[in-house]
Amino acid sequence: MNSSLDLRDFRFFVTVAEELHFRRAAERLGIAQPRLSLHIRQIEENLGVRLLERTTRSVRITKAGTQFLERARFALAQVEQTVAAMKSFAEGGSGQLRIGFTPSAAFGPLPEILADFRDQHPDAGLSLSHRDTVTQIQELLDGRLDFGFVRLPVLTRRLSTLVLSRESVVVVLPQSHRLAARSTLRLEDLAGEGIVQYVQVVGAEFQEQITGYCNRAGFKPKIVSELGDTYSILTMVAAGFGVAILPQWVQQTHHPRLVYRPLAEIRPIVDLALTWMTDTETEQARAFLDCAHGFARATL
Repeated sequence: MNSSLDLRDFRFFVTVAEELHFRRAAERLGIAQPRLSLHIRQIEENLGVRLLERTTRSVRITKAGTQFLERARFALAQVEQTVAAMKSFAEGGSGQLRIGFTPSAAFGPLPEILADFRDQHPDAGLSLSHRDTVTQIQELLDGRLDFGFVRLPVLTRRLSTLVLSRESVVVVLPQSHRLAARSTLRLEDLAGEGIVQYVQVVGAEFQEQITGYCNRAGFKPKIVSELGDTYSILTMVAAGFGVAILPQWVQQTHHPRLVYRPLAEIRPIVDLALTWMTDTETEQARAFLDCAHGFARATL
């Protein structure tokens, strides 16, 4: 058995794993679908393990495939980082910090940490991008981000985390809703209400927490819509499609058709954290971490 692999093998498998569809993956790679299918089978034969489960209707990644996917992405990221570093060196530049953030970070610690960093390092380069937590974690692992402002938990040892803030949740209601007149709500008040929430791939951990609280309050949430970002959820609630349970930072998003009410029984449950590759060692990265630690010491 020949167990040697090259970067093309990694790239082909990562693309199929991301698409979970051979035709779309082949289109992304610019190759014929039969060639891609054959190549994946050859990778599995070389490794002696099944990476994908295939049926006529679906493609599913196996446990072994999940492990291989993480390592393949890491290998590709290392190459990309090396190429980027050499280009930066050749151009005489020092590069810039690439920072991802969730909306809650923009209303919380991000501006303060950035301002502190700018005051201490006015010539440092920064690149900001709005991303959900799942995307940030993947881009950190792929080497496309240096830091991410994310919701915990982060379930990989390759990333370090620093908790920056903790907050509770609020119920978001249409202004005309029968519960809007109350100053405080209990979870059982929402039994039978249609709930708009994050799609699982974006907010799985957060939704699991909320579902657990609802179950303990004696009811199963009635999900009427799942959306990929906070502002889409707020729009649906404002239009009267349901109610939502969201982190309390959303109260800073003012909308004439929305009201926000605290839940009486839930203590702070949502952690916002800074995360980064554990082996990050550049001077700019260390300086940014110093600013983040300073913010955490002052606020927690």
